[in-house]
Amino acid sequence: MTEEVEEYKPNFCVDCGQSLVKPESFCTSRSCSDCGKDIFVIRRAEDCGIRIEKGDIFHIPPLTMTLKPNDNGRFYRTGLELFLKQIFIEKIVSDDELVERYKELETNIDAELNGLDCIQHCDLETNEGVDEAGKILRQEGLTTYWYNLARSSNLRNCYEAIESGDALMAVSCAHRASLFKELSLLEGEHLKEILWQGYNCYFDLAKNQGATQGSVKEQRIIKAISPKIKALTNDFLYTFINDGLAIGVRIGVNGVSEETLKALLTHELEEREKGKENEFKEREIKIKENGNKIKRWGSLFTLANALILALYKNWLG
Repeated sequence: MTEEVEEYKPNFCVDCGQSLVKPESFCTSRSCSDCGKDIFVIRRAEDCGIRIEKGDIFHIPPLTMTLKPNDNGRFYRTGLELFLKQIFIEKIVSDDELVERYKELETNIDAELNGLDCIQHCDLETNEGVDEAGKILRQEGLTTYWYNLARSSNLRNCYEAIESGDALMAVSCAHRASLFKELSLLEGEHLKEILWQGYNCYFDLAKNQGATQGSVKEQRIIKAISPKIKALTNDFLYTFINDGLAIGVRIGVNGVSEETLKALLTHELEEREKGKENEFKEREIKIKENGNKIKRWGSLFTLANALILALYKNWLG
């Protein structure tokens, strides 16, 4: 008996030196102009992507999509929506393929369940075995697996009902199988966390938007009552601020808290005081400027008189 010798296939071309094996990552391929073989190349673009040149064939590696963070990158909004639709919505099959599809789903689910040590002794092909396995899974807190077990059982009951011609039983079992699938998906660790965190973020966002709208409303009211506050005399402002009584009723303002009104009146009074101080400073500056002007003119008159006197003395000889 002779052993078959596996044919040696080089990884790189001896002529051009390029790879003859497709890497497990994004890459391009083309026929080499020197050796004529199909070569695989990874050309990095300036933005760290893959540069594709004219005549290249772009290759995408097999991808496993998951909601687990830090696995295979991050979803954009459109990609997340498509992925959720993919896991929640069943593949559409024809009526002739429906029974085979249900049997295939049952086989896949049971293969996963049979890998659990706690229920390996249970016969999932019998109702007794399914009941025993369900009790164990619930006791162990394996809720997701219990939902999958119930789905598998209903799938089997469904296609058996289809084969026996019991339409009502088939529809009922198909409906329950669909419900257990959705419950199983919602029990997923990452999906539950995403829903919870997403709800919290959406709740805070909605609350913040509501607060922003309230702030805008309050700003409009404050702007509307500003002329009314400016019309009050200083005596009224001081009284309303310090007497401890309601302000809004006495000045005819609604929609603004008493604390806000008090702050507005205080601000108005402070601005008036600052205005007086600034006005006084400006007057003081003008007085000083006028005094300096007078001093300068006095100096000029003194100098002019001195020159005239000097010229007069010279003229007299």
